[in-house]
Amino acid sequence: MTPELILAVLALVAVVALAVVVIGHVVSGRRRDREIAALRADRQSLAARVEELRERVVATEEAAAPSHEVALILNPVKNDAEQVRGKVMDAVRHYGFGEALVLETAEDDAGTQMARDAIEAGVGLVIVAGGDGTVRLVAEELTGSGIPLGVVPMGTGNLLARNLDLPINDLEECIRIALHGRRRVIDTVDIRLTDADGGQRRNTFTVIAGAGYDADIMGDTRDDLKSRAGWLAYSEAGLRHLGGARHEVTVTLDGGTTKRFKVRSVMVANCGMLTGGLELLPEAKLDDGLLDVVVLSPKHALDWARIAAKTLVRSKRPIPVLETEQATRVSIRLAEPMPSQLDGDATGDVVAIDARVQPDTLTVMIGNEERASVE
Repeated sequence: MTPELILAVLALVAVVALAVVVIGHVVSGRRRDREIAALRADRQSLAARVEELRERVVATEEAAAPSHEVALILNPVKNDAEQVRGKVMDAVRHYGFGEALVLETAEDDAGTQMARDAIEAGVGLVIVAGGDGTVRLVAEELTGSGIPLGVVPMGTGNLLARNLDLPINDLEECIRIALHGRRRVIDTVDIRLTDADGGQRRNTFTVIAGAGYDADIMGDTRDDLKSRAGWLAYSEAGLRHLGGARHEVTVTLDGGTTKRFKVRSVMVANCGMLTGGLELLPEAKLDDGLLDVVVLSPKHALDWARIAAKTLVRSKRPIPVLETEQATRVSIRLAEPMPSQLDGDATGDVVAIDARVQPDTLTVMIGNEERASVE
């Protein structure tokens, strides 16, 4: 092979080698570009997935967290209902609770479903603005929940508000206490009422239940008079029913001995203050874990006068026509159907009452200091 041919072959080999290198770089670059593009696509897909998961977490947290801290359960037909609504909502905002969840009662539901809706919404405080019936129904649903109950009294008797020593004639102070008072845990009472046909109703009350004269008053007080005279309207109904007959009942305390009475009224109380600030049972406490059973058995006007005098002067001296006992459970059997009431609301005729105290089951908001007198 001549030198010229050898050089030509070497040159060809060099050209081929260079072409292979160039082609290899080109192919490798294209592969690298594809890999880089794939990595970029994977990164974008991963970022989108992360954002989707973040949005889900935020949505889950928002769904789990209550959108309202405070619920207002309001009876819209009460006088000054709109004023109460406005003042409560303003106060809720002022104290940094955001917007209140407002739930209005209805003609066929004075508060039960509204309280359930408030619990379902996850609120941390329920304010009830209404009469004794609405307060009792809301308290019934909140019993055992741990959610505090603030009371803005708008009724005639305002029984729970009086027994909590709330300033019932000071709307703004009641709202302040509901939002910024101190918490107190009280007892409630589980009660079963048996109708004449054997049907049973189970309820919860916080103040007082009874059958007889007290229920006659609650069921027969004129609404128009209540709107004009307030709690004094009960006196008019009381006078009209003063001359009724006595009825036979049997009372069993804590499953023990049964006692028989002829009564005008038999009551089971969780606390002692009635309408108008009258204290029927000065020693009854909302948080003592006990029920106070009251039997009224007057025969004539003089006996009623003795009962009234004992109540007005808060005398501890016993009188035979007013007997009291304490227990954790009470069973009352009535010889004939008698009208009944729960926390001042008429609940129809019954032939049996069974009640049991539920200690420390309801949290309520009360004033920071006890007031010197009850309004």
